[in-house]
Amino acid sequence: MRYLVRFYDTGALICFVAMMGCVVLEVFTRNVIHIPTTWAEESSRFFFVWSVFLGSASAWFRGAHIVVNVLPHRLSGRPKLFLQLTTQLLTSIFVLCAWFGAIWIMAISYPSKTTALEISISYFYLGLFIGLTGITVFHAIQIGETINDLKHINYSVEG
Repeated sequence: MRYLVRFYDTGALICFVAMMGCVVLEVFTRNVIHIPTTWAEESSRFFFVWSVFLGSASAWFRGAHIVVNVLPHRLSGRPKLFLQLTTQLLTSIFVLCAWFGAIWIMAISYPSKTTALEISISYFYLGLFIGLTGITVFHAIQIGETINDLKHINYSVEG
C-alpha cells in the first residue's frame, strides 16, 4: 500500500513540476524573447489534469478531502460505524460511476487529437482514470476496515 501511495504522490509532484516548468517557459518565450511556443500551454494543461487526479487519489488515502462531519462527531460506537459504512457505500456508487465514465470518455475521445501536441485527447482523461483507480482501491480498503471495525466492536461498552 505504501508503494501505491508513493506512486500517486510522486506522480502528482512530477506533473506539478512539469506544469510549472511549461508555464515558466511559456511566459519567458512569450514576454521576454517574443517567440511564443505552440506546445507549452497545452502541455501545462495536460500536466495540470494529471497532477490534480493523481493528487486526489493521494488525498483520498490520507482522508484530506473536505468533508462535512458534524453528525459523525456527535455519534459514537455502532451508530457512528453504520453511518460511516452507509456514507462509504453511497460514495462507492459515485466513484464507480465516475470510473466507468472515465473509461467511456476515453473511448469516445480517442480519435480526437489536441491542436499543438497532436496526441489523443484520451490521454488527458487517462489521468482521471488512473486517479479514480487509486481512489477506488483506497476506498475499498476503507470499507473493509469499517466492516472489520463493525465486526469487532465491543458490545458491552457501546456508546
